[in-house]
Amino acid sequence: MYACLSIPGVAGAAEALFQLARQFSPSVERTSSDTVVFSIAPLRRLMGSPHQIAYELCRQGDERKLRAQLAMASNPDTAVLLARHYTGVTLVTPGEEYLKLAPIPLSSLFAHDLPVDPKLLDVLNRWGLKTCEDLAAMPEKGLAERLGSAGVYLRNLAGGRIHRPLRIDAEEAPYEQRVELEYPVALLEPLLFLFERVLTGLCGRMRSQSRAARLMDLQLELQPGIVSDESSAAAPETADVALKNNRPLYRCILEFPVPVDRAAIMLKLLQLHLERHPAGAPTLAFTLRLEAVEPQRLQGGLFLPSTPQPDKLHVTLKRIEGMVGQGNAGMPQLLDTHRPDAFQLSMDLQIDSTKPDRSKTAKRPPAPYAAGMLNLSLRIFRPALHARVRLAGAMPKQVVAPGVQGAVLESAGPWKTSGDWWTIAPWSREEWDVALDDGALYRIYLEMHSREWYVHAAYD
Repeated sequence: MYACLSIPGVAGAAEALFQLARQFSPSVERTSSDTVVFSIAPLRRLMGSPHQIAYELCRQGDERKLRAQLAMASNPDTAVLLARHYTGVTLVTPGEEYLKLAPIPLSSLFAHDLPVDPKLLDVLNRWGLKTCEDLAAMPEKGLAERLGSAGVYLRNLAGGRIHRPLRIDAEEAPYEQRVELEYPVALLEPLLFLFERVLTGLCGRMRSQSRAARLMDLQLELQPGIVSDESSAAAPETADVALKNNRPLYRCILEFPVPVDRAAIMLKLLQLHLERHPAGAPTLAFTLRLEAVEPQRLQGGLFLPSTPQPDKLHVTLKRIEGMVGQGNAGMPQLLDTHRPDAFQLSMDLQIDSTKPDRSKTAKRPPAPYAAGMLNLSLRIFRPALHARVRLAGAMPKQVVAPGVQGAVLESAGPWKTSGDWWTIAPWSREEWDVALDDGALYRIYLEMHSREWYVHAAYD
């Protein structure tokens, strides 16, 4: 048996109705902004018959100043339709739902949250069907042939024959645990043992609710008086030292590129971070918090080679970053600037779906070469070769660099480029194309701020 409470036309009444329904059942569905439905089957042994349950509901609703409509039926959808259509209290004996639903107009069906196209109401009206009784009397086979499964669903709904479980919103539980230590702990290994125990419990709770962690927040409460400067300057973007309970607080926030639900992966990332950025003082207490989101589900190809899991790949990149230094490992990403070869390394493994996939976009055909135009390819030196250039006036006359040496026979330029003048790192350069007496053609440039010359590339 199910009970439905509704105050039609009063938006926002669902919260008050929800609190009333929670006094009788832990399983409550918020059907709309003015309706809730919940199961009353376990109350039969506690309160007695449906009439006694209805009396107790009305009594507590009156104490809360709620003037709601109440309906009880053998399935949730029937209870919702009756509560929205009939005033007062409506009780339906199992097996007689169609009798109470018969006079309800078909438009009330579509006011309900239905998994069907609302345009079907116009089709049914053109057939001359006005009430639930008219639709329930239609042959099932004919509706299936003309309207498909949607027509059969509407017919069963009009007859009170739809049985489904309640759609209950999952309550967001905080995934956080604080541990107070009996004595200060300065070594990382015993702390990792405690972190593993806490993470195992939190990840188990997340997996039981089909969730995964997007972010991990660790707060270490340190022993006062001996916090070193290393802890505050270790990692400005993820660590911070403040005060909590008169104790120095070291905070570490790790954001995962993909949602993670395994404690071993989180523990390894935390270990790599704390090895590079130690807290600098013994720990008296810590708090671990996980921010949960929907887990990522990937479908692998049957005929494609297996690739590393994203979370394991992230651990590998963090290990490499620990060996080569922060900011020296990752994927190169072009910067939004006109500065040549400007890029940064990023550890972000997520794919931005808003950007077009360049591999799938059609490439433009190359423009036809003009008659008599010389087209050369450019081989760029990365990094650029530091050079010594002798000038004759403002023009280069000799170039000496690693692997490059010769007198300038012909030159073209300069081409001046600059940018980022509004930042703390502006750039400005003068570029020349020079033909040396060794038979090669090079692109060189002068860095205007440092007045240093470089060989940028060679023409084929």
